[in-house]
Amino acid sequence: MLPAISDFGSFVGGFVAAEGCFTGHGARRFRFSLGLGAGDSDLCRTLVIVLGVGSVYHTPRRRPHYDDEVQFVVQSTRALVDVIVPFMDEHLPTSHKRDQYLEWRARLLDHWEHHARRRARCSVAPCMSAAKAHGLCRHHLWRVRRE
Repeated sequence: MLPAISDFGSFVGGFVAAEGCFTGHGARRFRFSLGLGAGDSDLCRTLVIVLGVGSVYHTPRRRPHYDDEVQFVVQSTRALVDVIVPFMDEHLPTSHKRDQYLEWRARLLDHWEHHARRRARCSVAPCMSAAKAHGLCRHHLWRVRRE
């Protein structure tokens, strides 16, 4: 990993230790979020670009003396398992938040291994779309039906 990216990863890891949130309702619907004041929206947009996953949500202030808010959120189970877990394993420092993360990660990975519904992929070689019927995506299924 390049030094600048490693330094940025350490910075984000420390930021997550202070402001991050790992949630999951029961055994499903896992989520990672980072909530900040609206003035820090550039950091949230940078996280989307660097990590390649997640969305940024803006919400108005809840009370007159509060600031507007921005949140970086990752809800896709696949993105959590493939991107967020390896990133946090490497960059989240030892802290109370890391203890919370490790408990959340154990539940997430258990869900991923035993309960997560994975969609089959289209059986046509270069296509990676989700299969709808007969092992084909919507595009290829309609093509077969037209023939």
